[in-house]
Amino acid sequence: MDQETRIDESAIKENLKKTREERGITQAEIAESLKISVTAYQKIEKGKTRILNKNFSKCAEALGVSIPELVMGFKPIRDAENRIADMEESYGMKMRVQERGYIQEIQQRDREIERLNGIIKDKDDTINTQKLLISQLMSRFKD
Repeated sequence: MDQETRIDESAIKENLKKTREERGITQAEIAESLKISVTAYQKIEKGKTRILNKNFSKCAEALGVSIPELVMGFKPIRDAENRIADMEESYGMKMRVQERGYIQEIQQRDREIERLNGIIKDKDDTINTQKLLISQLMSRFKD
């Protein structure tokens, strides 16, 4: 059992270091937030000193992660599921906004088509009137 505990502690210390490095936080910054020396913090990361419960929760807080995430090295599934639900909601809202924009654009284009069709009708009427006048003039010249 003691060996299993060491393995878990080793993994936790690896997760601590990995998370700190991923977040771009220095050992000095973590040490300062824990109110311990940099050397004391380095010993925690190297596994020479056990992480005390109060320091462990402070480490997680300083790194901006949950305690389970720091222990396991990844976010628990429940957090991932919540994140997926948040992403789906956000995506849905973006899609609704985009859909409204498309609907407005379609309506605007429909109005433009209607306006242009009106212009075409007016031009057709003008052409037909001119054809009629030309036809009447041609028939007068023939007579």
